[in-house]
Amino acid sequence: MHIIRPKIIGTLKIHKMLAGNWAVMNDIKNPPNKIIVPCRSLLHGEEIIEKIKAAKPGETIHF
Repeated sequence: MHIIRPKIIGTLKIHKMLAGNWAVMNDIKNPPNKIIVPCRSLLHGEEIIEKIKAAKPGETIHF
C-alpha cells in the first residue's frame, strides 16, 4: 500500500475499527487531506506514524 503525504496531516492516532483491526487515522474530515492506513498492530501503527511524519509533503510513502 502507498499514500501521497498531504500538506496538512493533523493529529495522527491509532484507532480500532469495527471489524477488530487497527488503522492509523487523522482528525481531518475532508478527502484531500484525510488519511486512513490499515495496520497489523499498535507497534506497526506507530512505525507508520513515524514514516508519515518524516516524509515531505507530496512524497509517496510505501508500506
